Amino acid sequence: MKKIFFMIIIFTSLTFSQEITFSGKAEPGHIIFAKGEKITSAILINVDKPKSKSNLLIDKNGNFIFGFDGDAKGEFILKVKQKGQKEKIYKYNLEEQEHEKQELSLPKKFVNPPKKYSKKIALETLAMKKARAKMLKIKTAYYTSGFQNPVDSVRVSSEFGVKRILNGKPKSEHNGLDFRGVEGDSVYAIADGIVRLAAKNFYFNGTFILLDHGQGLGSVYLHLSKLHVKNGELVKKGQLIGEIGSTGRATGPHLHLGLQWFNKRINPRSVLDLPAN
Repeated sequence: MKKIFFMIIIFTSLTFSQEITFSGKAEPGHIIFAKGEKITSAILINVDKPKSKSNLLIDKNGNFIFGFDGDAKGEFILKVKQKGQKEKIYKYNLEEQEHEKQELSLPKKFVNPPKKYSKKIALETLAMKKARAKMLKIKTAYYTSGFQNPVDSVRVSSEFGVKRILNGKPKSEHNGLDFRGVEGDSVYAIADGIVRLAAKNFYFNGTFILLDHGQGLGSVYLHLSKLHVKNGELVKKGQLIGEIGSTGRATGPHLHLGLQWFNKRINPRSVLDLPAN
């Protein structure tokens, strides 16, 4: 009898070792962290757009992530294969979210840039694309360091997803969080990552930093006054990377923190410990 009991315990242990754990919310603008053993592939499918399926990146420890754009809605299917196991299928149904409106008055040149800046803006857009292209196949999950807030004093002035009305004209939704601050306030890396682009005086972004946290997850820190890192540098969570400023398209000193999973816009609140909005 004791021998049978022992064998059952071993079998149960082996079965549970193949389970996949998830953390995060299946909501628009959120990201989900997953981990499992002996994972050979993971695919995320948008049922409404089945041809645009995403083959997820998986590290040697079985970590992978996937996320949903701020405007995502409908049904999504996650398919995960593990060695020696049947394919696991998870379904997520997302409801479209309502967004608030925010009216801002900006210098005319930032709403409708003069033609003389067209070449500068085009070159900066290309530089961003090249930097993000380096992130497409990085399997290392630097984000497993965890996350922390990017500033010491957390005062959010503009939320993710608000519909911007600039000088009376509707524009695209706000794709990050704005933190109030004073010029020179410290800005920290929210997680471990590689500096893919640390640049000065871009037309819209101003002086800014793009960090690669692995598996398509990236954070961007805009409108800085100073940089404390350089391209290609590996930084740690909580490391000083820059200082708050008002460079680029900004009405005053603040930090714009953006978060993306590949081309999906993610609400930074989904990974940060912030007071309720």
